[in-house]
Amino acid sequence: MKPLIQILGLLVLTLSLAACGGGGAAEADSPEIAVVQASVAAWNAEDLEAALSHYADDAVVVNLLGTYAGKKKIRSLFESAIDEFTMDCRNFKVSGNTVSYECVLLGRSDGKAFAGEKYEVVIEKGLIVSDKYVGKFEP
Repeated sequence: MKPLIQILGLLVLTLSLAACGGGGAAEADSPEIAVVQASVAAWNAEDLEAALSHYADDAVVVNLLGTYAGKKKIRSLFESAIDEFTMDCRNFKVSGNTVSYECVLLGRSDGKAFAGEKYEVVIEKGLIVSDKYVGKFEP
């Protein structure tokens, strides 16, 4: 009888952990996602300094326009585009210190979606060290 109770207890524990996503912290509560969301919120508020504050000094941004290494080059990229669009980002997934997600880009002047982009961001010590465009989707 004791082995049956142990097996049932193990089954209940396994099902409970599966329902809770493995028993760890929810992805939405991850510090890595929080960094990305704070950066996006700063972008959407057109706060260049706050957006840049989430990037390491030696960060690299790779997008359809090119590769921007270092905060000075990232600043020039951001300055050229921050007043053009906002981002509605979702579907965050964390794997180690990498966050993948999707953003719908919306024109600031008309609020219309004009692109859907997928990104992978690497976070180290609470800062973005790599921000890479990895594809598109239909918004």
